[in-house]
Formats: sequence, structure tokens, C-alpha cells
Amino acid sequence: MRLLVLGIVAIAVVAIFLTSPVFQPPPARERLAGVSVAVDGYQITDLGDAKHRIRLDLAVRAAQDVADLCLGFALDEPFRTRQLKPSDPTVACLRPTAGSTAASVEFDGLTDIDLMSPSHTLVWGVEGGRCNLLMQGFGFCVVEQAGTVPVQLPPPPGLPSFPPIGSLPPIFQPFSFEPP
Repeated sequence: MRLLVLGIVAIAVVAIFLTSPVFQPPPARERLAGVSVAVDGYQITDLGDAKHRIRLDLAVRAAQDVADLCLGFALDEPFRTRQLKPSDPTVACLRPTAGSTAASVEFDGLTDIDLMSPSHTLVWGVEGGRCNLLMQGFGFCVVEQAGTVPVQLPPPPGLPSFPPIGSLPPIFQPFSFEPP
């Protein structure tokens, strides 16, 4: 019985030690202060089976070199299923360098449903990410968010666009919402 109580106390102490913010690095926003990311362009390729590849061309601007951190990117949410990887297979880590650097990242898991919504968000930050202790343990998070960038894709073909109200059918002939 004493051994069980001692084991529970030891687990509690280790859990408190591991979750203490004293032993964790500062948030990604602080570690990547002076770094910004902008989307310069994109390319969508059909892979078949309702899957698509999106390639985002990025401009990474930094006030100074950040040699000890790799940038991580994800589409819409910071989880492994939405992770973007560098387009160049020889690049293992995208590091911010002083000035402006061009980089390309891609994601092979874009679905038809993703293309139905033209508005997406690029989440960027420190690669590896930390959500909560359980998600970190299973490796779900890939980006500790430092910032986001809107990604606007073209609307899918065949969807009607509605200008602000437009005109009504001719129920009342002399009246219209269209400007004269």
C-alpha cells in the first residue's frame, strides 16, 4: 500500500515538473519576434482520388537571423494532418535569416471540400509545436503558433455569386434594388 501511495506521489511530482512553465521555452511569438510570413502565390495540382496538392510560395522576413529555430507551417490548424512541408526535399529546416527569404511549402492532403471554401489560414511558428501535454505526447501538434496569414483561393467554378442583394424577381414591376 505504501508503495502504491509513493508511486502516485512520484507521478504527481513528475507531472507538475513537466507541465511547469518555468522549464518551458518562451512562447513562439517571443522567440520569433521580428519575423513575418507572407504568401506570394500558390499552385494547386490535382492528384486524383479527390486529393489535391497545394504549393504556397512564401516570403519570410526577419529582422535578424534565428539560427536555433525551424519554422513550421500548417493549413487552418496546427495539427499533423494539416502540416505543410518544404517543397525542396533537400531542405530539412526553414530558418529565418535577416532580410527577406523566398520559400515554398506544400500539402498533399487538400480535399474537394477544402477547395469549396476559398478562405483558408496558414498557421506558422516554431516547428514541433506544443498544444497540451497529452497532444504533445502523441505528436499531434506540429506548429507552435507565432502568427497566421490568410490564404485566399479562387472560388470553385459553377457556384453562384450574389452581389449585395441584387434585384428581386419582378413581383413589383416599378421597384428594384439595382441602382438606376
